[in-house]
Amino acid sequence: MHLVQLDPGDFGHTIARQLVYSLYAYELYTALSHSDDPTLAAIAQKAVKEVEYHVDHAWQWAMRLGDGTEESHRRMQAGLDQVWPFVDELFEDDDLTDRLKGVAVQPSSLRPAFDDAIRRVLAESTLELPSVPQARTGGRRGEHRESLGFVLAEMQSLARMHPGASW
Repeated sequence: MHLVQLDPGDFGHTIARQLVYSLYAYELYTALSHSDDPTLAAIAQKAVKEVEYHVDHAWQWAMRLGDGTEESHRRMQAGLDQVWPFVDELFEDDDLTDRLKGVAVQPSSLRPAFDDAIRRVLAESTLELPSVPQARTGGRRGEHRESLGFVLAEMQSLARMHPGASW
């Protein structure tokens, strides 16, 4: 997903990205906690508890920045405007989730709850829902941003040094 591959930016951008991703992850893990796969459901139940903290943290900072000074409001809104073009990608369905019906979750099914939550936090923070065009995406299809190349190269270096090894 391109959202998590974006350069960090300033604090407003970082909080905007954390807010969007945390709200999405909360809905994802909540839905996966009802998976037909008991192991996945158990992991998701634990993940929900962890991501609740991230949602609260991002929500509180969004309120502080959005309803704070003129400068903090401007930066938080700018951060939302920068990350918002990548939101739709989070909710794109694909063939894999179709084939894993009952085990996985259709990303599109998470959108209504996400939209409700984001509208609530933006209203509480005196921020506006961005009206910016959606970006070209493809993260679910393996198309990544240039900035991810450095991370992937680092992560793959061990496997390349020890071909055939198993962990």
